[in-house]
Amino acid sequence: MDSFTTWTLRGLSAKRGQSRLSQTSDLIDWSPIRCILEEMYDNKSERGGRPNCDVILMFKILILQQWYGLSDLEVERQMADRISFMAFLDFPDPFPDSRTIWLFTERMAKTEKDKLVWAELQRQLDTMGLKVKRGTIQDATFIEADPGSSKKLRGEDAKTRRSRDGTWAKKGAESHFGYKLHQKPISITA
Repeated sequence: MDSFTTWTLRGLSAKRGQSRLSQTSDLIDWSPIRCILEEMYDNKSERGGRPNCDVILMFKILILQQWYGLSDLEVERQMADRISFMAFLDFPDPFPDSRTIWLFTERMAKTEKDKLVWAELQRQLDTMGLKVKRGTIQDATFIEADPGSSKKLRGEDAKTRRSRDGTWAKKGAESHFGYKLHQKPISITA
């Protein structure tokens, strides 16, 4: 993202008020988590190599995946789309892709840091009396499909363009043929 885009998104985020994600992020002490995760990497020599993504950024992405039930590919899409996710991640530039997320998760599992870091996060949440109720992102998307011709025969043997899995739905005064996608949000309570 260029600096103007980042500035605009930060302004939008501030106008909307802090989301529960941002409030939770402010409450967590990230330094013990950073200490645990940075032990996974040993390329800090003079020869170095490609710089690693920030471990806190990567762990925050895993938190989003865990709390919202997202796959690597879906969390990549949502990071680029949701201002609350961008604010929780401190507006990274660029966003890690799904392959980078997968590799980070694999490295955590291989080095057995995953249990330690999740336990530390849970300890901090328990200390503050916070409880996370998992869910998925609230969305009421309707995916349109070709309704076919109404003059054709119905049933399994009918030769029609109509999708056999689609259904009719009304949104306002308009009828639509296709598929509904429903998901629910998480709730962080004290």
